[in-house]
Parts: sequence; C-alpha cells; structure tokens
Amino acid sequence: MKTNFFKTSLSIAVFALAILGAFASQKSSSKVLAPETGWIDTPAPCQIDAECSTIDNGNVCTLLHNGQVQQAYGKDNPNDATCSKILFRVE
Repeated sequence: MKTNFFKTSLSIAVFALAILGAFASQKSSSKVLAPETGWIDTPAPCQIDAECSTIDNGNVCTLLHNGQVQQAYGKDNPNDATCSKILFRVE
C-alpha cells in the first residue's frame, strides 16, 4: 500500500514540476518599446502627430490622413522645424 501511494505521489509531483518548468521557461511576450512621436508634413511641416517607434522592424511609420497614407518622420531635436528622422511602426 505504501509503495502504491509513493508511486502515485511521485508521478503527480514530477508532472507538476514539468508543468511549472514549462511555464517558467516561456519567453516573455512584452517587448521593450522605444516610443517616439512622428510627424507628417501635410498640410504643414511637423503639424500632425503619429505614434511611432525607434526600433527598426522593417515597417516605416505611416499615418492615414485625408485618405492618403503619409510617412511620419521624427525630429532630431524637439525644437526643430523640420522632421527628417526615419521612424518605424509600433507593433
């Protein structure tokens, strides 16, 4: 009887440990974002803002404005009147 109980308990403990190990080894899904405000040049330079990122994921930051897709650019310096910094889409 003791041996049967020990075998069952040990099996349950090993199974629980395996499940715990599987969850503990999962990669975190949260990404480190580097958010930055992007700006489009329509109707005037750097007037309409968009949420962009500095992390290069291969997709440039765009915004749909008046039915047209416009690329958003960032400012190298917050006081700049022009926007020329390439930014990327937040995913």
